[in-house]
Amino acid sequence: MKLLAVTNDRMSVYELVETILAIEPYIDAVILREKTKTDSEMFELVRNLKLANFDQAKIIVHGRADLASLTNIYRLQLPGHGLPLPLLKSHFPALAFGKSVHSHEEAETARSEGADWILYGHLYETDSKTRLPPRGTRELSKMIASLTVPVYTIGGIKPGHIDNLKKLGVAGVAVMSSIFGSGSAISNAKAYYDAINYKKGGNFL
Repeated sequence: MKLLAVTNDRMSVYELVETILAIEPYIDAVILREKTKTDSEMFELVRNLKLANFDQAKIIVHGRADLASLTNIYRLQLPGHGLPLPLLKSHFPALAFGKSVHSHEEAETARSEGADWILYGHLYETDSKTRLPPRGTRELSKMIASLTVPVYTIGGIKPGHIDNLKKLGVAGVAVMSSIFGSGSAISNAKAYYDAINYKKGGNFL
């Protein structure tokens, strides 16, 4: 199982670089989900991560295929309301694409259109989705059973959930607020890492 950190669009470029570098030993990838940053700020973010020798294979750009292509980042995470996946694949054939979905039907459609992985959520209760009920693991299990691509999940996931999600066959978990919105990015990232790797300690909530 892999751990994906998802940025929350609340830090400066400098703060993001410092935080991402600090948690690098514990994560398998970081999704740069910075909706309000300008193109130049996003370019600076990727450039500074590279200059600091962050493993660029761990970088996933959110929603901006042109930015990923220009910065030689080969993985892109598409939001559910993003541009048509077949169109993007035809224009950016070198990129691998993940698609965010909210149902089994959406996941099947994304896979048929060529998604390389699926990100399903939100799974559990989370402060960032207080007005929407959590979707739980029922549809998640169906996706894992029927799809031939990796299925990741996001939303309210704590280290204590990891064991059960492993049993379901989840390819990995994506975490936003517990890392970037916590004030304890390093220790919390380590807690997920320890839970995934069966190590004692770091089991907050």
